[in-house]
Amino acid sequence: MRTNPLLVNELRALFKSGATPSALIRCIVERHPGEPAIDRVVRAYFREAFLVPMLQIGPEQVAQIAQGIGLPSLNGSVVHRMVATRSEWDKPAVQDETQQTCWLDSLAATDEAELIRKTDPKALPELASSWEQLSEEGKRYITRVFANAQSLSERATVLAALAEQLQQRLLASESMEAHNR
Repeated sequence: MRTNPLLVNELRALFKSGATPSALIRCIVERHPGEPAIDRVVRAYFREAFLVPMLQIGPEQVAQIAQGIGLPSLNGSVVHRMVATRSEWDKPAVQDETQQTCWLDSLAATDEAELIRKTDPKALPELASSWEQLSEEGKRYITRVFANAQSLSERATVLAALAEQLQQRLLASESMEAHNR
């Protein structure tokens, strides 16, 4: 499936301005009306635009989102991945000193496999003396638990930043609406 580079860039810009994955899916659906394999199209755009290798979404979920019905679990799981791969998909074509900042700039997100490799629970004083007494299965389990906790913390931080960005957009919209009355 070939993606339109202009739409890829638009999706990236929308995300950087605070659009949720659900909003991005609605944008893709609007550009591909009547597409019978719309879920494949959506997956192709997320793969190309944000390096999300396999967006877990079927045609029913795409139709639900297109109708304006949210899918919060999708937003929660995908946003972290999109932030984690930002350094790869958000490379400016030209180095520009005046490049605008966005809500993503202060965020860090780590691939979950990388978190597991980096996690070192035996360095914690509470585990240091008993670490060598644990079975290999126990060590792997504790490492996964610590990595999962770090991942969940990152996800909460990313979602809180996105919620704040959405709140700012809503306030700006309300202010503009009040000004136009």
